Amino acid sequence: MSWVIAVVASVIAGFVSALGLGGGGILILYLTLFLDMGQKQAGGINLIFFLPIAAVSIFIHVKNKMIDYKFALKCAPFGIAGAFLGVWVAGMLSPRWVGKAFAVLVLILGIKELFSKTPPKEKDTE
Repeated sequence: MSWVIAVVASVIAGFVSALGLGGGGILILYLTLFLDMGQKQAGGINLIFFLPIAAVSIFIHVKNKMIDYKFALKCAPFGIAGAFLGVWVAGMLSPRWVGKAFAVLVLILGIKELFSKTPPKEKDTE
């Protein structure tokens, strides 16, 4: 029965990731809550899970001309720096605090989304 839950959680996480909504959060919640996995280990598994999903999503977004390359290339170096910073900080914190920080982030994003009045306008890239 646990493999069925793993399949369902993976499909949902993949679907949400393809939408660009951070499906890794779903996978991390599944791994930590249902499999009692540590936050750091769940994060590592999430990164491996993310790679093939990102490749498929990028292919489809490129095909549909939905990527603003100039903006993405401006943001990428800062995202890379943020990833290094995040790994460094997570290495210094206990897994308990990493989990709490993740929970606070998910809570803040959820509250923001719940109470936002209008969705941001999509920029037409064509």
